Amino acid sequence: MMKNLLVSVLLLCSLWVPAWAQDRTITGKVTAAEDGSPIPGASIVLKGTSRGANTDADGNYSIAVSGGAKVLVISFVGTATQEIEIGNRSKIDVKLVSDAKSLQEVVVTAQGIVREKKALGYAVTTLENKSIEDRPQADVGRILQGKIPGVNITATSGVSGTGTSINIRGFSSITGSTQPLFVVDGVPFNSSTNSRGGLTGASGTGFQGGSQSASSRFLDLDPNNIENISVLKGLAATVTYGDQGRNGVILVTTKNGSKKARPTEVTLTQSVFANSAHLPRYQNDYVGGFQQNLGYFFSNFGPTLAEALAYPSQNTNTALTQHPYAFLTNSALRSAMAPYVASLGAYKMQVYPDNVKDFFRTGIISNTSLNLSGGSEKVGYNLSVGYNKEQGYIPDNGLTRLNIGSGIRAQLSKKFSINTSFNYANTDQFSPPLSAGQGNNTLGGFPSVLANVMFTPRQVDLMGWPYESPVDGGTVYFRSGNDIPNPRWILANYKTTGVVNRFFTTTNLTYDIAKDLVLLYKVGLDTYSENQEYKFNKGGVDFVNGFYNTYDVNNTIWDNSLIVSYNKPVSDRFTLSARLGGNMRNDKTRYQYVVSQNQLARNLFRHNNFIDNQAIDGTVEQTRIGVFGEITADINDYLFLNVAARNDWTSTVEVANRQIFYPSGSISFVPTSAFGALQGSSVLNFLKLRAGIGTSAGFPNPYSTRSVLNQNARAWLNASGATVQTHSVDNVLGNPNLKPELHTEVEFGVEGRLLNNRVNFDITAYQRTTRDLITNTPLDASTGYTATTINIGKIQNAGVEISVSGSPIKRGGFSWDVTGVFSRNVPKVLDLGGTLQEVQVSGFGGSLGNYAIVGQPFNVIKGTGYRRNDQGQYLIDGQGYLIQTTSPVILGNPNPAFTSSLINEFNYKGFSLSFMLAYRHGGAMYSTTAGALLGRGLVNTDNGRDGGIDRQQTLIIPGVKNSDGTPNDIQITNSDFYFNNYYFFGDEGRIYDGSTIRLQEVSLGYQIPKPFLSKLKIKGASISLFGNNLWYKALHFPTGLNFDTDNLGLGVGNGLGFEFLTGPSTKRLGGTLKITF
Repeated sequence: MMKNLLVSVLLLCSLWVPAWAQDRTITGKVTAAEDGSPIPGASIVLKGTSRGANTDADGNYSIAVSGGAKVLVISFVGTATQEIEIGNRSKIDVKLVSDAKSLQEVVVTAQGIVREKKALGYAVTTLENKSIEDRPQADVGRILQGKIPGVNITATSGVSGTGTSINIRGFSSITGSTQPLFVVDGVPFNSSTNSRGGLTGASGTGFQGGSQSASSRFLDLDPNNIENISVLKGLAATVTYGDQGRNGVILVTTKNGSKKARPTEVTLTQSVFANSAHLPRYQNDYVGGFQQNLGYFFSNFGPTLAEALAYPSQNTNTALTQHPYAFLTNSALRSAMAPYVASLGAYKMQVYPDNVKDFFRTGIISNTSLNLSGGSEKVGYNLSVGYNKEQGYIPDNGLTRLNIGSGIRAQLSKKFSINTSFNYANTDQFSPPLSAGQGNNTLGGFPSVLANVMFTPRQVDLMGWPYESPVDGGTVYFRSGNDIPNPRWILANYKTTGVVNRFFTTTNLTYDIAKDLVLLYKVGLDTYSENQEYKFNKGGVDFVNGFYNTYDVNNTIWDNSLIVSYNKPVSDRFTLSARLGGNMRNDKTRYQYVVSQNQLARNLFRHNNFIDNQAIDGTVEQTRIGVFGEITADINDYLFLNVAARNDWTSTVEVANRQIFYPSGSISFVPTSAFGALQGSSVLNFLKLRAGIGTSAGFPNPYSTRSVLNQNARAWLNASGATVQTHSVDNVLGNPNLKPELHTEVEFGVEGRLLNNRVNFDITAYQRTTRDLITNTPLDASTGYTATTINIGKIQNAGVEISVSGSPIKRGGFSWDVTGVFSRNVPKVLDLGGTLQEVQVSGFGGSLGNYAIVGQPFNVIKGTGYRRNDQGQYLIDGQGYLIQTTSPVILGNPNPAFTSSLINEFNYKGFSLSFMLAYRHGGAMYSTTAGALLGRGLVNTDNGRDGGIDRQQTLIIPGVKNSDGTPNDIQITNSDFYFNNYYFFGDEGRIYDGSTIRLQEVSLGYQIPKPFLSKLKIKGASISLFGNNLWYKALHFPTGLNFDTDNLGLGVGNGLGFEFLTGPSTKRLGGTLKITF
């Protein structure tokens, strides 16, 4: 259906392409006046129209003009724009002269205001569409990875459609959201991850519950329809957004919402990519068993295959050559699997080297987009259509997305203009269930297709043996107790889906009241419905009698702003600008989920096909009203002073705490404009010093200040025939004195350009403090409640952000551009109110998890460790094993010491090559994948290779005996060492240094020459190859694991540094063809 719709839209759009009256064609070449070198990418526009062209790699251009055309406008960044009379000429060559003034960069800032970057006293990073579009990723968040200093982006897993966490300048809340605000075409955009955890009772801080398959709702944006993205990181930059901007703001301008004039043209883009998983490198020498003894376990510490084929059973002293299904203990299963039960002597064990690899597949990603633009100086339009179809690397996992959008700008009169955009998105994500795995089924009882795949024994034919009982359709696997679900059975019987229909629109009305006074009214609507389903047939290990859950969410945001802007040159040396505005935002979320269990008929998923049903529904609503103001003084065009403030009222706290005021201020000073001695230098071309201070707040979730009365969905008739419906009080006690969190941040920065503008740099240092942290604290159950919400303590984030770019070579049609990005953030817990010394941020409710501990980095990992003496030596028990701590200890700091990336781009006569290397230094990582694969003896490292320990030999753990303090001399087997230390005993054995280097992106492109295309009536065409995450190396993980630290196994939230078998990362490689008519 969607394919037919897309084709129809393409045909419709093709009818709108004007049949231009083309009397003749103007050609020519654009070069630099200084050295005569060609200028690729220069813009040539027919004045008074939107018709235009760009020069190719050799500086050549070609543009069709009608008989009435008079003037060409030629422009390029860093040069003076020229207007040239056409006359009767058919060939016009142009030499552009460098112009320092044209280098004054403008950026989009808060509330969509466009300002000169030199006037800003805070950091802003902007990415243009060439860094965003045509990528293999459908998720715009993942496209931004490594490209913006101070922004840390982590994928939940490589499974298609799963969520992405975006964190700017560290975590500054324990329970509140730390995700940035998305603003699309000037209006707030809901980017929440509607976690699928919690539907089966998982707690808000838990890792279990299936939340790993949920999508972040910025997945609904089409990267190919984005004009640019600006990231506001500091509170001085985001203050006018109020508490919504406290975690940073990502300003997205779509091509439909852009106010830029565009030539009349149609651009068609088709991309195809392959999507595959990064998998471990398995050993194929040893089969299942333990202590070199053969057995049908998950552990692969059995004998070699040759030894296994002749291995005598302890009971019968005969070769153990029966099929694993012969050892099933369930009598019905034994009868159903009679040929396998009677396999003695007929079955020959063998190793299946690709048993895990064959479970995965290479998915195909197809992305088609069409963009139609046109208009005149007073009216412009843009239409876009995009269709993305993505196969995941797991069967029955994928994503389809249809985007349709339009934008119109019009100068209705001399004083009145309108700019409006409309966007529709339909996103359909489907997957087998994903949940946190522990190396032996899942943690919370919620099924997961990947929980038991990665450590499949080498002699198990995962893809060949039967997975379903012919008797009742239930799961069948090789374990004698049939207590592990067969992953193929999960694929066939467990499904999760999420379908989103979304509409978001914005309208900007601008009225010029007077020469220096402008009134702007903005109204935006963002509304979507998300319908999730969890369909689990009976016959599994989890939800053995079947389970069906529907979860429907309807979310609507109305946002209205009225802004008056004043800009007045008071004198030749002083300009004053001011803005005064008001904003009202209403968020309303309605949800309903119905949980049904005990299925009657298999494969029928309707709630009336289940015996037990429970329905829960609710509404969450909040309203914010704010007024804000900003004043900027421009002194001599080199000193800029800015003061801004906002006052908010919100409905989520009581009247006494409802109103809050937060101011900010910044200063920008440009010495190269202020001092004549610095002007005209070929070494230092531009220098800016800046400083800013900002404040913000973080309001609690709705209904935190009052105890909530829940109305149960079920009702019944009592003995007298009266209808009874029960109510219950929530177990969280409301706190009427709850206040918002308060954030204060200072930042300093320096920006500059060197060596004739060939080198650019931007350096920022910041410190943010958050106090009155909102968190839950337990209560004695005798109070009638188990917890309440309170304000405590203080957190500090301090860091440095550096961006350096340059053009080392620009000569003879060849150019080399390079960009380096560096980020460092140090979070620290300063105080927790005096009465508390630690708070669990994310975890199981037990010992393992992330914690806020006074004096420690925020989010440190705690769990069971290994005991040591005062000299730091391990204490060993009488059997030669490490001794666990009796209480949880700090195991590591998951926050990286720093992250960096290096982007290189080479261009030569139409060819382009670029690649991006990313590096993460440090940051502890708790990996269940590593623990399971090492502890169960599956990877090459366990076989004496890659620095591992030969499993045929015994070993002695370095340490001292706990009994007498003498050096340990007790030998233990290889099996004991790996199984006990990495998998079974203690959490410390699964902690690693997360330092990783990766090839994040690589691309190779070619611009097809325009003389060739002109014969085909084509304005431009290019072909390119793109790769994403093609190679990486986790420097401190054993090599055979091939482990990727870009994994947030606990879902999008405030936790960090955990991985729970929720899916390996993905590598993507393919190509794109783009044609412009």
